[in-house]
Amino acid sequence: MNVYRSTFHRLNIDRLVRHALQADYLVKNHIAIMLVIAGLLNTSPSYAQNQRPDSLLRVLSRHRGQDSVRVNIYLKLSHYYFGVNQTESSAYARDAIMLAAKRGYAYGEARAHNQLALIHSLANEAELAIACALRAESIAERNGFRELTGESYRVMGLTYLDQEDFTKAGNFYRKAEMRARETGNQVLLAKTLNGEGGMRIRQKDRPGALKYYLESLKIAQEVGMSFYMALILSNIGEVYMSGDPPDLANASRYFTQALESARISGNKNGETNALANLGKVYMLQGKLAESETLLLQSLKMSDQMGIRITSQRTYMKLVDLSLRQYNYKKASEYIQKYYAVRNYLMNDERTKEMARLEEKYQSEKREQQIQLLKQEKRFETASKNFWIIGSSFLLLAATAIYLLQQSRNKKARQVMTIQKTLIAEMEEMDLMKSRFFANISHEFRTPLSLIAAPLEELTQEVGASGQINLNLIKRNANRLLELVNQLLDLSKFEAGKMEIVVSMGELGQWLRVFVASFESLAEARKIDFQTTINVPEGMFAFDQDKLEKILTNLLGNAFKFTSSGDSVRLSVQVMAEQGDLEVVVSDTGSGIPEKDLPHVFSPFFQSQHITSDGQPGTGLGLALVNEIVKLYRGVINVQSREHEGTTLTVQLPLEVSKLTFARFASEPVPHFLAAGQMHDEAILPDEIIGPIATDATILVVEDNRELRQFIARAFANRYKVLTAENGETGLQIATERVPDVIISDVMMPGIDGIQLTECIRQQEVTCHIPVLLLTARSDGESRMKGLLTGADDYLSKPFSTDELRVRVLNMISQRKRLAQKFQTELVTPPPADTIPSIDDKFLARLRQTISERLADPVFGVEQLAAEMCLSRTQLFRKVKALLDTTPVDLINDIRLQRAAVLIRSRADTLTQISYSVGFREQSYFAKKFRVKFGVSPREYANS
Repeated sequence: MNVYRSTFHRLNIDRLVRHALQADYLVKNHIAIMLVIAGLLNTSPSYAQNQRPDSLLRVLSRHRGQDSVRVNIYLKLSHYYFGVNQTESSAYARDAIMLAAKRGYAYGEARAHNQLALIHSLANEAELAIACALRAESIAERNGFRELTGESYRVMGLTYLDQEDFTKAGNFYRKAEMRARETGNQVLLAKTLNGEGGMRIRQKDRPGALKYYLESLKIAQEVGMSFYMALILSNIGEVYMSGDPPDLANASRYFTQALESARISGNKNGETNALANLGKVYMLQGKLAESETLLLQSLKMSDQMGIRITSQRTYMKLVDLSLRQYNYKKASEYIQKYYAVRNYLMNDERTKEMARLEEKYQSEKREQQIQLLKQEKRFETASKNFWIIGSSFLLLAATAIYLLQQSRNKKARQVMTIQKTLIAEMEEMDLMKSRFFANISHEFRTPLSLIAAPLEELTQEVGASGQINLNLIKRNANRLLELVNQLLDLSKFEAGKMEIVVSMGELGQWLRVFVASFESLAEARKIDFQTTINVPEGMFAFDQDKLEKILTNLLGNAFKFTSSGDSVRLSVQVMAEQGDLEVVVSDTGSGIPEKDLPHVFSPFFQSQHITSDGQPGTGLGLALVNEIVKLYRGVINVQSREHEGTTLTVQLPLEVSKLTFARFASEPVPHFLAAGQMHDEAILPDEIIGPIATDATILVVEDNRELRQFIARAFANRYKVLTAENGETGLQIATERVPDVIISDVMMPGIDGIQLTECIRQQEVTCHIPVLLLTARSDGESRMKGLLTGADDYLSKPFSTDELRVRVLNMISQRKRLAQKFQTELVTPPPADTIPSIDDKFLARLRQTISERLADPVFGVEQLAAEMCLSRTQLFRKVKALLDTTPVDLINDIRLQRAAVLIRSRADTLTQISYSVGFREQSYFAKKFRVKFGVSPREYANS
């Protein structure tokens, strides 16, 4: 009996296997179709599950516009019907193409062509799919939509893979992968890698397929492609199942993960396939009951969803399972159901073929209609052209007359235009002059301040300090004289009164003596000064005065822009070929920003660039050099990189044959410098501030070092003085140290005085600090701008030292009076309708914070500073400035005020009241209360 049963089983298996082999091609192609469907899903595969067509159709009916919004709705509807109703999906994709092309919406048109290519690829219409994908790629490439070109390459790879053309498929997949990596589109990269894995599995390259699948899975997990992960996990399981022998353990693990992923993401199709695959694994493992449960679940879901191709595959697995269970009756039933589904699918294919033929016929019909319309359009255009040409001849005579009449009007308009241009140019020149004199005013007023203020001090000071001021006056008087001389030289150039006067002299010796005068300056400033003079011995014709001015200004600017520890290099040589003198001055200083290079030869150009001595302006030096070089028929150029240094190169003619424009003097050039050739003394570092007479702190923000030191010395005997060389440093010091008064210059590089005041007023920790602005501009507009910004006072240069001291003293006194006012408001808040200032908001928050922690006995300054987001020092300075008290005293004062209110209202016992306001010890509470109110708590309660 057993032998008969075994033989019968083998005969049934052989027969069923033959049927299965006959259907194998169809099954394989259906599997491929399912993989393609999953691979062709759009960038967001889950939204076809989330957005139903009825909701999209409602949105479409409400949206009346023919615009990009309607194109996107068409594309969403096409995505929804994709793989479900290809006719509807194709119709919506074509509607999107037509509307996008009509509206010039290139991005939507490229997307729609890609979608139509996917539809043709699924229908095995390879030529149409490739044509649509190429059209999408052309539009996307022309408009720079690199991600869409990558999608086009992926679609063409899928299409060629379905045609078993692995060479072209591989090329397009590699292009899609490259474009996905270039644009950082991880979704496109994951899909492309999954497609490349599918190509490797068809080529029987299991390790290669597994590599691509695992990389695709990693990316999908990173970007959260939960809907798509079920497909990738199932593909990995299929790789392990296709082994010889099959790796059932790994296959089961990945099919289980695919099932879990599909259920979490709501991917019903993925869940159905995972159940079927897992059922097959259990069947091969001999777990027939578990296998049957999973296969029946898959069959039920595929029947409910109408996915008959999955049902067909599941019936084949159930046939195999029934034979393994020796249940031949069920096996026969499943065979019949398998063929029923197979026949339905074959009929469905024929129906689809008829639909494709119908669509082709309709497409040809529409093309004929378009051609007919084009012919009618051409006829209509020809008719219009006839009438246009006739009308043109009639209008030609009238136009000629009209043009003749307009000729005189045109000439009149030209005259008016020229007049307007001249007026505009004159206005621009006036504006340039205004800017010039405004900037030059700043250059002059600072030296004047440093002359006038020390002179006033000399009447009161004696001893060594008087000598310091005398030296200060001398340096700035020389600076002012230099500026005046340069202005006179420039005026001569403008008037055409300056000329080149050359004399014969030993150029090399003169240069060495002249350059030596700068060595002491370099030593004082601790700058490495290197010179290279390659001038042959002998007599040369040159203008000693002009060359002296050129070298003085070039070297002066180099030292001006170079800090201690950096280097300045001078190179002078006679160029044998050209017969010219070349002067190169380079430094390793702060350099010049690229945007400022075109303006370096402008007089008094003001830049954000900061020099070593705090002077942001170029003064008149380079402007004068530029004019001299032009007059000398020479060449000058500048090369500079910010934070690396600057190089200035000047070439001047030396040969007599080239100096025909110059006047020759009869007297030779002297061998040594003229008497009185001096340079400014080296600027010493900031001096140590003197003794402090009060606890008040003043911050001086001034970019000119000498003026900064002078103001600091003026207040050193009475206040603690802090200094800053620019607005950025000043803001940082003000935030950290919270001074009582800030004295700031207005015109500074970077953050100027106006901007510094704005920053001070906007910060809660510094908004209370009085600010006094010093400026070289004394006009009312500048003064009004500073006061509107929040400055408390304004003082023009040159200023009186006594007046400056009085104004600072008044500010400190006024701040103490305001502190008394704020102390009153701390106990009695201001009316609700009053607009609070930043200080009012700070005090309100301070009062609220202390009140909320009143009962905490350990609540002190450290905790209060943390609650207010300030350091302990900042809190102390802020409270001291606003309330003229310390934070410790403030906390105790509020506690005692609260205790007095509770005692007066008899809210509790004295012991409990002291605890409720944060006092642990009764004796300490009674002591503080008596100091505050003059009586003990008990006496206060009985009063």
